Amino acid sequence: MKKTILIAAALATLAGCATKNYGRQGELTGFERSSLTCREIALEEAKVMGFLDHIEKESQFDGRSVLSFLGDFGIGNMMEKDNATQSANTRLKQLKEVANQKGCV
Repeated sequence: MKKTILIAAALATLAGCATKNYGRQGELTGFERSSLTCREIALEEAKVMGFLDHIEKESQFDGRSVLSFLGDFGIGNMMEKDNATQSANTRLKQLKEVANQKGCV
């Protein structure tokens, strides 16, 4: 009985630590809007696209996905992926707006 409780507690602990973390892309600051050149905007767009690729690769099914599912049915990982993707898409949209304002091709 004690062994079963100990195993259940260990699984619950691991499940709580299993949520993936992708990070966030910050929104453009006023300084960035005014000072970025067209070349720098293109580089920033490439970085955001790389971040989105990283999210896709990391969100593939793995051991942490199993543990996370045991803890919260995978909801934490879905929320983390959605929030990270949303932050990247917001930054990408802002970069495109600044590129259009500056006449970048």
